[in-house]
Amino acid sequence: MAAPGTGGVLRRPLQRQRHGPEHPRLQHPRHQGPCPRFIDRSRTDTRPWFAYVATRSAHELNIPERRYAHARVPEWPGRPSVYEGDKSDKPPFLQKAKHTYAQGKALRGRQLRTLLSVDDAMRDFRDELRALGRLENTLVLFTSDHGLCWADHGWLRKSVPYRPSLEVPFWLSWPARGLGEGTVDDRLTGHVDIAPTLLDAAGVTPDTPHDGHSLLDTRNDRDRLLAEWWWNRQDQEPIHTWATHIGRSTQYTEYYRTRLDGQGLPTQGDGKVLFREFYDLAADPYQLTNRLHGATAEQEKALGVPESAKALAAARRA
Repeated sequence: MAAPGTGGVLRRPLQRQRHGPEHPRLQHPRHQGPCPRFIDRSRTDTRPWFAYVATRSAHELNIPERRYAHARVPEWPGRPSVYEGDKSDKPPFLQKAKHTYAQGKALRGRQLRTLLSVDDAMRDFRDELRALGRLENTLVLFTSDHGLCWADHGWLRKSVPYRPSLEVPFWLSWPARGLGEGTVDDRLTGHVDIAPTLLDAAGVTPDTPHDGHSLLDTRNDRDRLLAEWWWNRQDQEPIHTWATHIGRSTQYTEYYRTRLDGQGLPTQGDGKVLFREFYDLAADPYQLTNRLHGATAEQEKALGVPESAKALAAARRA
């Protein structure tokens, strides 16, 4: 959240309060008291301010507040990707994944119950801003760091280049700048756009290059978005490093023989391409059919795969 004001400078960074993940109360954002008090100081301090609020809610251990422990959550029949029977066109590590609809549904329920506390916190922030008369001229951005597979393709976590793992909620509100009504923006966006957007709102010109662009300028858009994952020390079983180019209607992915070393650098492995995927997202939104599985060179050419591979390599080098 940011109140840009007229000075164009982001000051007074929020003091961050760190908690360990083991205590159930600490997953609940309403127990993270400093932020509302920080915002309340703008009653007497008229400088522009910036607040970064991050909760553990939705992460394991998924322990909800007592009053939400048995709350009903919307029914979920499972996406078609949860029931994918033939995974022979998927990478080897995913072919071995055996998580079920029941496991995905249970995880989803636990996550949604902890997120009810996030709903409460967002309401509290909104009410505080309204009481201060700051709601109209405060830019609020709400998002998440990643998605999650609820047994899609048999997978029950993040770290894979499929839509449930990659896509996140992304809402902007700034009534004073025309972002107060319920509208849908279909531009292809990513987290790389957050910093440029906030700097633009504050009237600050960055002194270093940014990969993203300000979303406040409606002319800013892109055809494809790069996403990457490196096999790291947290993963005992090989997931493989991958990079993917997500377009409006297609997605091309490569998996590499690369792993991060103890310093977090991709020095292990020769970088050889081990597996590739190409999905027609318009016809196959649940990514059930890898168009490269068994494809001939001519079929790959017809799909534009050589051009997609070159574009992905260029994006990774940029």
